Amino acid sequence: MRRKILALMLLVTMSISGCGLSSSKNTSSGGNGVKVLFTYSQEEGNTFRDTLAEGAQEYAASVGATVECVYPEHSLDMQIEQIKSAQSEGYGAIMCIPEDASTARQLEAAAGDLPIIFCNNAPDDATLKEDKYIYCASDEGVAGKLQAEYILNLFASKNEINVLLLKGLDGHSATIGRTKTLKEDLNASGKKINYVFEDFADFDTGKAREAVNFAISKGINFDVIVCNNDAMSRGAIQACQDNNINLKDMPILGVDATADGCEAILAGEMVFTVYQPAGPQGAEAAKAAIELAKGGTVTGFETISEDKLHLWVPFEGVDASNAKNYLN
Repeated sequence: MRRKILALMLLVTMSISGCGLSSSKNTSSGGNGVKVLFTYSQEEGNTFRDTLAEGAQEYAASVGATVECVYPEHSLDMQIEQIKSAQSEGYGAIMCIPEDASTARQLEAAAGDLPIIFCNNAPDDATLKEDKYIYCASDEGVAGKLQAEYILNLFASKNEINVLLLKGLDGHSATIGRTKTLKEDLNASGKKINYVFEDFADFDTGKAREAVNFAISKGINFDVIVCNNDAMSRGAIQACQDNNINLKDMPILGVDATADGCEAILAGEMVFTVYQPAGPQGAEAAKAAIELAKGGTVTGFETISEDKLHLWVPFEGVDASNAKNYLN
């Protein structure tokens, strides 16, 4: 329902102003046949990227532009070649989920004169440039803060909390941002926070299940399982079920508010997730790519950061009280 409402709001806004997710003061309307190349690798069990791509394509189609997706299959070399060929193939801008965010300079060099909107895996700010190389996402630190707030409210009467933490890909911006603020806010609470088990599970359900099963097999006791995304939360749920742990006694938190995550909350298998608006992120990134392809600016977008290098689409907390609103 929530996604349908957002889609309706997007269409209404576009019909009135020719703009996308947010209004902007210094942009022109219409896609004018602009073609945008979107290069990203699909991930089994993680629909977030595909939903982001769908949001980008729907927005582009609504303004007379196109977003065409290509898949580098987790190969940096393939991604670089895709970007290199974009200009000669008539694309006016590039959207990109980098295979390795530390290679942003290489990706920018491969793009030649074309602007790039990075998504979902943040390059270093030093590699971004106003109205040329922009990062569009949700501020990852907010997700960790929302998780910490929920945990502290849940365990308000306890002075000590044992945390099992499952992180995403090592070095990924979402892993870093979500984990950093989660720990900062928990540690600043005045409670004793014990990270009794902490490991990278790469945003993957199967790896998360293995990690939690391992922790249980070693006799590690924990009060809460916190995951950097919902796919890993699903693995944590499966591991608890493998070991006959009553999920009503084991709070599990994730991020993304995927359909699986929201259904798990409604079923009493999870307690909390954070809605990362994949579709609206894709729409905002496409809007920016189209605008820059036409020689325009994104500095007037409502989502633009103070440094003019980021477009931040807000996160939202999701629990049993509102999870049904986030299902399609």
